[in-house]
Amino acid sequence: MRTGEKVQRRAGNGMRAACVALLWTLGCQGGNASGGATAGSAAPAGSAAPAVAGSAAAGSASAAASARTGAAVAPTISLTSEEVAKVMNPKRQAPYSGPTGTLRGRVTIKGDPPPDTGLSFPTGKCGEAAATYGRLFRVGQQNAVADALVTVVNYSGYVPEHEEAEKVTIHGCAFSTRTVVMSYGQRLEVANRDQLESYMPNLEGAPFMAVLVAVPQGDPVKFFPPEAGYYELVDKMPKPFLKAEVFVLKFATHDVTGLDGKYEIKGIPVGKVLTAALLPAIDQDVKKEIEIKEGENTLDFELNFDLKKYNEKKGAKQSR
Repeated sequence: MRTGEKVQRRAGNGMRAACVALLWTLGCQGGNASGGATAGSAAPAGSAAPAVAGSAAAGSASAAASARTGAAVAPTISLTSEEVAKVMNPKRQAPYSGPTGTLRGRVTIKGDPPPDTGLSFPTGKCGEAAATYGRLFRVGQQNAVADALVTVVNYSGYVPEHEEAEKVTIHGCAFSTRTVVMSYGQRLEVANRDQLESYMPNLEGAPFMAVLVAVPQGDPVKFFPPEAGYYELVDKMPKPFLKAEVFVLKFATHDVTGLDGKYEIKGIPVGKVLTAALLPAIDQDVKKEIEIKEGENTLDFELNFDLKKYNEKKGAKQSR
């Protein structure tokens, strides 16, 4: 392994370790003693050689590449897989069928404005990249913060995931979100909505055996995270700024905010729960215990960004 590769892998492992530590603060499993697993367990994603999965249009090329390298076919994981059931529903409970509530709200941020990232972006074809990645985090109107991960845990009962796939799009050299949250067992679909530009998306930390391309307006690239934990969605063309942090959790009650700062989580069993909002870009979260009532529930979160403290914390991590 070359020196540069070793440095890159160490950096990637450090990021994964930091994000896994953050998952501990949120809880990686839903339910409690009477309803399944306890909150607070997180496992790091398995590392593997970088590769790229892609669209059906490039399927024959990928098969040829796999044949040349002698690589095995990456395992397909689904919500109905036995290994997924062991993680998502270890007590093999029937899906919760009692009264439920929906939790809605906004995540906002106060304090210093997000600093410039110092990244450079191609002109013309990458029109959305600067707006998405030009600053440390994205802020909308009335201090709304985008890309915040909101979770609900510590409820009674097993709440299954119903959506087979979590979908992300690429347009103007930017992912539709900088934070992706999934339930273990879901697949990640990445679709290219550009008219001319192609991409090579890759889920770092997940094993993929061939290089595929997300062609303009083509079928989505499909990824199957092999375990719960932290991953990073990148582009191998390469466009080094094109990234999204991916959290694969052991429960289904989660959402990510858009530029309006809003989130919505449905199907939460009534009773006391632990909620949290995390902004991965600044490694900061806010937790609140609330009681979910049947029907509509509202809860807002407010984060605080202190640029001086952020830089001090970042410097301390880099000096270790």
